Amino acid sequence: MRARILIVGGGIMGISTALRCAQRTADPNRDAVVLIERKHLGAGSSGRSGAILRQHYHDAPVARMARDSLREYAGFEERTGLPLGFHRTGVLTLAGPAQPDWCERIRANVAMLRDLGIETELVDAARMRALVPGIRVAEGAVGAWEPGGGFVDPNRTLDSFAKLARSHGAVTRLGVALTGIRVVDGRVSGARTSEGDYECEQLVVVAGPWTRALFREIGVELPLKVVRPENHYLGVPEMAGEEAEASSNRRPFSLEDLHERRDPTRSLRGLHPVLIDLEHGFYARCDPAHARTRVGHVDYDDDHELADPDALDETVSDELKRWTRAALAQRLPPYADRPDAGSIAAWYTLTPDAQALIGPVPGIAGLFVVSGFSGHGFKLGPSVGEGVAQMLFDEPVTALDPQFFAPTRFQGGERWGGRFGL
Repeated sequence: MRARILIVGGGIMGISTALRCAQRTADPNRDAVVLIERKHLGAGSSGRSGAILRQHYHDAPVARMARDSLREYAGFEERTGLPLGFHRTGVLTLAGPAQPDWCERIRANVAMLRDLGIETELVDAARMRALVPGIRVAEGAVGAWEPGGGFVDPNRTLDSFAKLARSHGAVTRLGVALTGIRVVDGRVSGARTSEGDYECEQLVVVAGPWTRALFREIGVELPLKVVRPENHYLGVPEMAGEEAEASSNRRPFSLEDLHERRDPTRSLRGLHPVLIDLEHGFYARCDPAHARTRVGHVDYDDDHELADPDALDETVSDELKRWTRAALAQRLPPYADRPDAGSIAAWYTLTPDAQALIGPVPGIAGLFVVSGFSGHGFKLGPSVGEGVAQMLFDEPVTALDPQFFAPTRFQGGERWGGRFGL
């Protein structure tokens, strides 16, 4: 079997790369783009992602990618007729008055983001209360409001991106595992897989938590580690409190509002913007398809490290469940008595600076790595796919900054940390 480009991994990065490469291929029979996935699309981190679409980042190269990716997601359904489950709820990132450093960072981030053409607003406590009726915010709190942000359904997005990629000639082979990378005279020559050997000119490993082990087998050490984050769901409450009911020009919020982007200051009955809460240490986003809200930690310093990604324990601790309810209820009191609505454990593949490794692997021509998105990759998927395709087709790389994400940027001994690139 032969492919010009062989992509290993069926998450958002792999599928986006396959799509962008296939769109550049004039003759799919001669210059095949093949994606292999050992299980099913979204079997790794992408399928369990919260798929939040925010643009609030500290680093301009990442913010630009989030901006461009959001535009791609927002127009995808109308342009292709394929569903993503896109909801434009807005995203509120906030810090409390006792966090002067974070408040200042939010102010600086907003100024930088506005310079990049990103629609974002620096908001005070009063404005936050108008945006999210019933929210508890102390005077002196600082927030960044992104009206264009929101989320997509991760698995519907993966399926639709894959369908579009196949329509352009890409081949997706599911249930096919990579068993080895073949290298001859310092150049990738192909791969061994569970369905036989592939010859290829370029090999892109986008295998998330399994990436490090695959490269170790050919003597390449990458600064990656895998941790196990836990998320919990609470039933969506009636969020229209006294403050919301007091305004006669407000009406019940509906799913149509989320999709059509009507006035976000109107009463949010059961649904509210995505919250990135630096004061209480959580993020929350509604899951309208199941009438529940997903909640998780903003940072991952305390997440358990996994030596073997296949040993993922699906059980979520009672401690996390209690913390979820307490943390969210401090900000939105109606959640205090909402029923539990499920839990999920997943994988984050981390790098020391919480930014991905994207680019050629040193010393092996034709071999590329795309991994280590540290829990905030889904929102960057379209930009990553375009940027990697530009690399593979020897085009000027404009969709991402190759130096910022270069796999060679670490020297060893770096401190590991980061809050999703904030």
